[in-house]
Amino acid sequence: MRPPLLRSAIVALAPLLLLASCNPSTDPPAQGQAHLAVTANVVGTAVATVVVEVTAPDISTPLVFNIVVADGVASGTITIPAGTARRITIRAFDAGGVLTHSGAATVSVQAGTNPTVSLTLTPLAGDVPIEAHLGSFTINVTPTANALSLGGTQTVQLTAAILDAQGHAMTGTVSWATHDPGIASVDATGLVTATGPGDTNVFATFQGTVGSAAISVAP
Repeated sequence: MRPPLLRSAIVALAPLLLLASCNPSTDPPAQGQAHLAVTANVVGTAVATVVVEVTAPDISTPLVFNIVVADGVASGTITIPAGTARRITIRAFDAGGVLTHSGAATVSVQAGTNPTVSLTLTPLAGDVPIEAHLGSFTINVTPTANALSLGGTQTVQLTAAILDAQGHAMTGTVSWATHDPGIASVDATGLVTATGPGDTNVFATFQGTVGSAAISVAP
C-alpha cells in the first residue's frame, strides 16, 4: 500500500498529465527545403554572371545565389525554404559588372519535386531576351556548340543527360526539336542534319525543362 503522501502527489499530478496528453506540442514542424535547378541559355549575349535573389514574407534576409556561366549556358542549383509567395528575381551582368537583363516571378515551392517555371529576362537595352528555367531537373545537351557544313560534315549526334537538382543522373526520354528546320533538322534520337546555311538551336525537353545546343551551318 502506497504511503498517504505519495497517493496525494499522484492525485495532484493526474490532471496535469491528462492535460498534457490532450494538448500536443504547438511548435511548428520543421520547414522543408526545396532544391531548384536554374538554367539559362545566354548564347548571343554579353552575359558573364547571373545572380538569383529570393525573398518572401517569412524570409527575413534575402537569399542570394551566383550562377556560373560556361559555354553560353548559366547553370546552377539554389536551395530555399519551401513555402508560398517566393519572389525569385534573376539578374544578368556582363563581364564589367553592368546589369544587362532582369526578370522576376512569384512562385510556390515544395520540398521534393517541383514543376519547371520559365522566366523571361528582359534586356535593359538592345539585346535579346533570355529564357531562364527553374525546377527539379536540368538537361545537359552535348556538344553544346556545333559547326556543320553543307559541303563537308553535315550531321552531328547530340546527347541529352537528365539531372536532378543535386546533379544526379535521372532516367527518362527527351523530346528533340529544332528552332529552324531550314538550317538544321533533328530526329527523335538527337541526330542533327544540316539543311541550309545559318545559325540555329536544337532543343531537348523533359517535363517542361529545356536544354539546347547551338548549330552553325556553313555553305
